[in-house]
Amino acid sequence: AAAYHDEDALGKSYDWRLMRRLLGYVRPYGWLVAASLVLLMLDGLLQLVGPLLTQRVIDVALPHHDAAMATRAAVLFAASLGAAFLAQFGDTMFTSLLGQRVMRDLRDDLFSHLQRLPIRFFDRTPVGRLVTRTTADVESLNELFTAGVVAGLGDLFTLAAIGVMMILTDWRLALAAFAVIPFVYLTSHLFQRAVRTSYRDIRTRLARINAFLQERITGMRILQLFGMERPDAAEFERLNARHLDAHLRSIVYYAVYFPAIEVLTTVALASLIVASAHRVQFGALTVGTVAAFLQLVRRFFQPLQDLSDKFNTLQQAMAASERIFNLLDEPEALGGAGGEGAPALEGARSATIAFEDVWFSYDAPGTPESELRWVLKGVSFEARPGQTLA
Repeated sequence: AAAYHDEDALGKSYDWRLMRRLLGYVRPYGWLVAASLVLLMLDGLLQLVGPLLTQRVIDVALPHHDAAMATRAAVLFAASLGAAFLAQFGDTMFTSLLGQRVMRDLRDDLFSHLQRLPIRFFDRTPVGRLVTRTTADVESLNELFTAGVVAGLGDLFTLAAIGVMMILTDWRLALAAFAVIPFVYLTSHLFQRAVRTSYRDIRTRLARINAFLQERITGMRILQLFGMERPDAAEFERLNARHLDAHLRSIVYYAVYFPAIEVLTTVALASLIVASAHRVQFGALTVGTVAAFLQLVRRFFQPLQDLSDKFNTLQQAMAASERIFNLLDEPEALGGAGGEGAPALEGARSATIAFEDVWFSYDAPGTPESELRWVLKGVSFEARPGQTLA
């Protein structure tokens, strides 16, 4: 377990220093971010069209039997749905393109840096862990850009637009709907804490599986030679089971969180109906306004729910970026791409390597000499320049 100690370290849930370094990879593609934000804001404004048209049809068109107005409202609503589709399509394309380009640049930097690291780094670092850095961890950053930061800003704008419209339409009904927000925040906060630990545990387990597989596959001939198939299969089953358990825990958290938010949304809708019933009865509030509010409340709580999930995406990205930048911060070999041993190899081409009376055993230190199982016994040989020995 000591070989994986750095995998278990939990850093900050948000680190501006890491985010600033990530933004350095985003800066060349600022136009993609700007285009995505514009489309998200447009989509947020289009969310208001349906409730406004509903209020207009119920309060004006239906009482006056104005079929033309109802038809115009239906056409406008269909047009708003089409525009929202195009906005969401464009946003998905732009954010996906952004994420893929950032991933490409980051992987290029990681691989170039790995080529310049000293040999001793690879002696003490499992290759499976490095594979995890350049695949799973970089993929987490892709999710940050495609479904995290930019989409989160869009959700905030949608929340603000819907909240302002609710207050301007009827502040009393708005307060009745907002009464459950503290409970939504508490539920989301508990969910975020639980899922943060779960996601980091999943990443830790995945890195251990990758490191285990790399070591066993590259050393398969030795493993088979010493008949270690069964013990290693048992060890892999244990690592795999722990990875499965970590995933199942995260699934349980999601299975509890989303129904809980749905219950709170239903409570908000019920509160809205109760608060409006008396005023509708006495003509102080129109049925169309209540119908519009019911749609607005449903649209209001959806971004709140999405923001909590996006915060978890941010936490995953912080954990992944911390490990990626720790790797990028590893000091490079003094000899450049050829490695720290490159200069020494020039002088070593005429050297003779000699082994004299070499003894070796895999037994633990302190094992009585009579019980030692020697692999090498008194081995001596010389390897001169140009010789190949076997």
